Amino acid sequence: MGPDEIAATLDDWSLTFVGNDSDEISRIPEKWRPIALSADAESRRRTALSLWNQSFLDLLPEFAEVLNAHCVDVRVCMTDDSPVLAYVLETDDGELVSWVGYDPGTFEEPDFWESFPEPVQVFLRQVHAGFASASTDSFGVARPMEMGTIAELADFPDGVPGWDDDARIPSTRLLQITTDGGILKYCLSPDIAVGKIALVYEGDIDPKDFGQELDELLMSRFEDPS
Repeated sequence: MGPDEIAATLDDWSLTFVGNDSDEISRIPEKWRPIALSADAESRRRTALSLWNQSFLDLLPEFAEVLNAHCVDVRVCMTDDSPVLAYVLETDDGELVSWVGYDPGTFEEPDFWESFPEPVQVFLRQVHAGFASASTDSFGVARPMEMGTIAELADFPDGVPGWDDDARIPSTRLLQITTDGGILKYCLSPDIAVGKIALVYEGDIDPKDFGQELDELLMSRFEDPS
């Protein structure tokens, strides 16, 4: 699969593809070198997927199955001065949809780290320090260095005016880790149990099961990539 075809599925990223003749090969994580050096898409795919922690895949059973069955290629790239893996999946209708997984070496511990389920902590530290599609903060788990509270992302770091007056979880204690590409925000907070994720929509806060909601979010992107 050619670079132009893959890049067309990732408009939000400016990608430089890394191969065995690239000057950037020395910046690639050691575990990714076989992916960059391989000329075979199936070999690249197998090597990349072998790096995922099983505990994270167990949280996302439907997407894990789709990832294994529909991933047709994985390419090593540079974007925003960071190494990434671009995962290309082919839907049942023949459409291509891709995710970007960031170098775990760029991991920075976000706020409320203790609120992240342990499999997600392992994934962010060891597999990808951010995994997203469509945009850098949607349909996956955003880069920890780019995560912010609802208050910070609204440019009210001390709290969104009027938000905290209704006995809701404070806007300063809701960390946005992903979105649906629109106005639905998925947040973690020390004020909800580990293993839960708060769906925040126009001020309404609805705690749900973390794994189920993230699985459904990822599947929604695969099923409707347009």
